[in-house]
Amino acid sequence: MRRVANLLVVVALAAFPWGGLRAGTVQVKINLPVPERVDMTGIDSVLVTRIVLMNDNPKVDVNRETVSYLRRELRKNTHLHVLDVEAPPLPEQPLDDLARNPEFWKDMSAKYGADMILTSSLKYAITDRSSFVTEDVISPITGQRIRRTRYADREGFEMEFHVYFLRGRDGTLLYDDLFSEDTTLDGKGNDPLTALFVMFEHIQPELFGIIASNQKVESRILFTE
Repeated sequence: MRRVANLLVVVALAAFPWGGLRAGTVQVKINLPVPERVDMTGIDSVLVTRIVLMNDNPKVDVNRETVSYLRRELRKNTHLHVLDVEAPPLPEQPLDDLARNPEFWKDMSAKYGADMILTSSLKYAITDRSSFVTEDVISPITGQRIRRTRYADREGFEMEFHVYFLRGRDGTLLYDDLFSEDTTLDGKGNDPLTALFVMFEHIQPELFGIIASNQKVESRILFTE
């Protein structure tokens, strides 16, 4: 069914100061409805499985923390009932292959009473990115801006999160996507869990936009004359 988009337009108070725009132009902000990417008809409950970890990370229990995060954010960002059961483990085989085994997911769905199953794999790596950096500073003696080179301690955090959404009643793979994030933090001994959640926050709109409608704001230029 085609949805009718109700667009809310907020007109800016001033015209653009850009040289490329003539007088009589205004900026408008438009709230655009973005529908979910999969058909959610008849889907009211979701089961989150254990995460397939692509590497070990002794600093944090990535599996437990990621499952808790997904459950919490599903409750906040969707209307689905999140099944509060122990996250079921998965057999040791490539998840991309397992995701295309409808009988396996159909049986799991029947066991837990889930209309949808969310399963995923995660690679989370922490690396040393310390190096010499060049920066501009103000001299305390002359007050002038000078350029200097110093050694900076830094840590890199990389995440690859592959998520799969499966329909419970027939085990069909509805949608999958791979999200990649990379960030560098100053210092050593940064909290790996905080860094992981920050990267999850970056992908959150796209991730939950797969199964829940939302809105995005875009700018437009209108001519008033």
